[in-house]
Amino acid sequence: MSAWVRRHGMALIAAAALLGIALPDLASATRPLMLPVSMLAMGLALLRVEPAALMGVLRRPLLAMLLLGWVTLGVPLLVFAALSPLLAAGSAFLVAAVLIAATPSVLSAAVFAILLGADAALLTVVAIPSNALAPLWLPSVAALMGVSAQLDTFAMALRLALIVGGAFAMAGIALRLFGRPAIRAAAPPLDTAIVLAVAGSAVPAMDGVGLALAASPLGFLAMLGFALVLNLALQAVGLLVFVAAPRRAALSAALVSGTRNMVLLLAALPDAGGSEIGLIVAAAQLSLYVMPMLVAPAYRWLNR
Repeated sequence: MSAWVRRHGMALIAAAALLGIALPDLASATRPLMLPVSMLAMGLALLRVEPAALMGVLRRPLLAMLLLGWVTLGVPLLVFAALSPLLAAGSAFLVAAVLIAATPSVLSAAVFAILLGADAALLTVVAIPSNALAPLWLPSVAALMGVSAQLDTFAMALRLALIVGGAFAMAGIALRLFGRPAIRAAAPPLDTAIVLAVAGSAVPAMDGVGLALAASPLGFLAMLGFALVLNLALQAVGLLVFVAAPRRAALSAALVSGTRNMVLLLAALPDAGGSEIGLIVAAAQLSLYVMPMLVAPAYRWLNR
């Protein structure tokens, strides 16, 4: 059973998201679990980070530092500069796009890297500090760029601090109690638990989506299309910005430019399922489940 879960992990996560859409009451009822389940998934992902792989990247830190700066500061500035002339200042699409762009990369980016031929160690080195900075950085970006009017930035910072701080604390305690060798030996069960935790977060992440889809199918499909175009456009720009880097590093920059930790953002947003901003972020999260299948042919071609 454990091997089956790992083998069909992406399909299982996508199925959980579809379940949340098909059963709106279930998604709403499980919404309070979003924060603790997100914390669990992030903590488990931290336990799977191998120190040796990280040290290999840290011995030559310039590329990782440039990529961290690009993902943290460059991408949200670019999105704001590109979309603010096209969208009204109070537009939910502008607010959501800037927040998505400022959200840290997923800690499980290594999984996407393996699937798509990018550099898993480099992405992990970038993901850890970007997630650790999220409680301060994400609300600050919302305020600095003038898109915080529709958000409770203090509540967002508090939720992010709980998720990120709790995840790092959980991983640290587990390492202290069991040690790295035991955790390394437990890799398959840990990977299974990560898949189940992410799938568990996918149901409440779709809170409000089923009702929105039923009430306005075209409206939600427009949100989903917007999220997909934003993701793919950011991947293309990331590739161009880092085109002079080694090929796998450039692909990593592309991947991390568009693949963000939307579950973290959804858990941080007050009443995400009841707001237009939250629905757009949920659509962006849904787009992550189909994105690898869309971009895999291009990544394989670029790797060749």
